[in-house]
Amino acid sequence: MNFKKRLLINIGIPLGICSLLIAAVVFLGSDITNQINKIEQLQGNLRYYIEMTESLALLRQDSEKAKHYLPELESVLPTRDQLVAFLSDLGIIARQSKVEINSSLGQESPGSEKNLGSIDFTVAGQGEFDNLLNFLTLLKNSRYFIKIKTLDFGRQDGNFKASLTGQVFSF
Repeated sequence: MNFKKRLLINIGIPLGICSLLIAAVVFLGSDITNQINKIEQLQGNLRYYIEMTESLALLRQDSEKAKHYLPELESVLPTRDQLVAFLSDLGIIARQSKVEINSSLGQESPGSEKNLGSIDFTVAGQGEFDNLLNFLTLLKNSRYFIKIKTLDFGRQDGNFKASLTGQVFSF
């Protein structure tokens, strides 16, 4: 019996040690795989942050270049205070076009960093068709930036009537 016990001990101990070593290798392999995945994820995040930093640097450079054009942009669009003259300028354009108009301003939307300011307006006019078209052309080519929301034409007693609603924008 001594021989069997010795044989089992001689085979059992190395087999147990091998089993422990295999379990340790499997555990370490799994842990290494997890760590590699975390490293790859961190590298991806790092690449993203590097790209974002480069983009931010380019935007800052571009914003410095754009600052030189800001006065020109401000001179193109009228300021909110300059929109007070819009109705009188409409009257001048109407007289030049030989059109009779009634105009009024509506709701004001203040400007922000992302949006221009605007004021709603309404114009009702009457005159010859060509004169009304000339009025619209002169209005479009005026110093104001406008957005026409509605435009209606109608005929009455040989003259045409036009109704116009829109927005005029300011800086």
